[in-house]
Amino acid sequence: CRLRMSYILFKLDNTLTVLISKCESLTVNLIRTYLLNILAKSNSSITSSHIQALSQDDVSISLYYRSVKDENAESYIVCLICDGNALMSPFYHELDKYTDSLSDAISAAENICDAEPFLDSWYISCIEYVLRVIDYFRSDLPALLYIALSRNNIEIHATQPDKQIVQDTQKFISACSLKELMYNTEVVFTANGDQEESVMIDFDNKIVNYEANTFCRKWAGSIEFESDAFKVRQVLEDYKVQANEDMNTFRRLLHLAEADHYAFFQGYEFIKLHENGKILFEMLSHESMVYSLESLEKLLNILQKFRLYKDRLSSTNSVR
Repeated sequence: CRLRMSYILFKLDNTLTVLISKCESLTVNLIRTYLLNILAKSNSSITSSHIQALSQDDVSISLYYRSVKDENAESYIVCLICDGNALMSPFYHELDKYTDSLSDAISAAENICDAEPFLDSWYISCIEYVLRVIDYFRSDLPALLYIALSRNNIEIHATQPDKQIVQDTQKFISACSLKELMYNTEVVFTANGDQEESVMIDFDNKIVNYEANTFCRKWAGSIEFESDAFKVRQVLEDYKVQANEDMNTFRRLLHLAEADHYAFFQGYEFIKLHENGKILFEMLSHESMVYSLESLEKLLNILQKFRLYKDRLSSTNSVR
């Protein structure tokens, strides 16, 4: 089995008994030695998930590991393993959500080895989904990224859904969204469009019913022909960081504008010229409402009126 799809399930006992393994013995021994050292320093407990690079002799791996329990409170350590040059950290959220379900898979199994099919699918589910989404949407990718950045509520339309691609798309949108990063909320997916200001993704006709901006078109262009899922996921994170930094710049200018008219004009110029300006404005408006920031909301209202005035003025001059 390829190293990138390898895994081990240990029983959490004094020797870390191997229950299921898709690894060579050298890799198993390297991981067991590392985990035993960790357990010796932490009173035989692992309280959260971790990602660690390990190497010894000819073995170099990237390791995700965490402790899970079954319905009888029996403890296990699950290890998901990739090649040493694979950057697993951007996939933290996906790996955590997947291994959350491992407890149910173990509890439902008559024999512990019956959980093997679930573990066999970890790489396909947690890592490769980004490539499937890119391949599926392709020309609609900029619009999909725009939706991920700008919308909380997304309507899924699929009369005969391919569950795999629907789930992949939901994970992809969550991976690109700034909502969890900024507001600690998750994107809401519905099947009936009853959410306020929802936007539709039509899987029957492979249509994303939305436009994109320059920022999202550049973002899509940077991953459209990439075949390495780890590089794609890192690019997604890099653009999210950039969007968040731009958001902080816009926020800072508006805070300064409370006492400085020039800062207000700088904020106007920033949002007018920025290739992602509309989304930044919408997100800061949402933030002002979520946290009841009256002074910020007032500034944004004034800025919006000023933008509309300048747009009308520009249109009038162009007609002349």
